[in-house]
Amino acid sequence: GHTTLVFVRKGSVEVQGKKLSLADVAIMENAGTKISIKATQDDTSILIMSGEPLNEPIAARGPFVMNTQQELQEAMHDYQFGMNGFHHY
Repeated sequence: GHTTLVFVRKGSVEVQGKKLSLADVAIMENAGTKISIKATQDDTSILIMSGEPLNEPIAARGPFVMNTQQELQEAMHDYQFGMNGFHHY
C-alpha cells in the first residue's frame, strides 16, 4: 500500500469519521484502497498526498532531510559554503 496523508488548508473535514480542523494532518494506514472525506465547513480546502513508502531511514535537522547523520552534516556544510546547488544571494 501507499502512504497517504490529508492536510487541512482551510475549513474543516471529517476523514474516516474523525474531525480535522485548520492545519491538522491525518496520516492514513497503508492498508485499504479508499478514504472517506467529508467537508464540514463551506469553502474547505485540503491537500492529499500519497506515495509508495521508501522504507529508508530518515535523518532530519532544520530544513534538511536525508538518510543518515553523515549526509545531514554534508548537506549543511554544502549549504554554508554555497556548494552543490546552494547559492547565497
